[in-house]
Amino acid sequence: MLTLYGNKLSGNSYKTQLVCALLCIEHEWIEVDILAGETRQSDFLKINPLGQVPVLKIDNELTNDTHNNPSETSTILLESNAIIRYLAHDSWLIPTDPIAYAQMWQWLIYEQTEVRFNLASIRFIKKFQNMIASRMDEYQQKFAQSQQVLSHLEAQFSERDFILGKQASLADIALYAYSHKADEGGIEITNYPHLITWFKRIENLPNFIAFKG
Repeated sequence: MLTLYGNKLSGNSYKTQLVCALLCIEHEWIEVDILAGETRQSDFLKINPLGQVPVLKIDNELTNDTHNNPSETSTILLESNAIIRYLAHDSWLIPTDPIAYAQMWQWLIYEQTEVRFNLASIRFIKKFQNMIASRMDEYQQKFAQSQQVLSHLEAQFSERDFILGKQASLADIALYAYSHKADEGGIEITNYPHLITWFKRIENLPNFIAFKG
């Protein structure tokens, strides 16, 4: 049994939902209200002391490590890209070629350090904090960085269908989550036509589900 703790507004949480949908992975979803502070409540902090979503709980009968942790009834996995890598094990989302596999991780790291770091921040400040004055300097800085990130991705998709070439991979799913919501951070997405075409390719994958946050 797999249990996902996440929030419908979170792009990191959406990545896990989308991978489950694409791969038809059965799981229980538990909604955690970030804006109401539920990630900081004691019950959730027992699951993830960092107070972040998503979190994946894996019943130990689904692992090969039960004998190594006889006192534990489940395994907790944190960090969205680690979670989706586990969920996508042995699937068509994971390249088998070692160079392509390394490139997938290259983009998964880039997604967290550049895409999420900038695009998620401006989206949150604009959509959920109504451009609060105390964060305007941060917004302006990350808005400019977000434009650079999207320009970099735009150049990639001017030459290929997916980030690694002809085949979609886990890296595409991660990159898609926040980049396709760039307009919610105030960015004019029509300035990036190759990105828009790539968005549509992702959305045409079998079993795709939309981000409703």
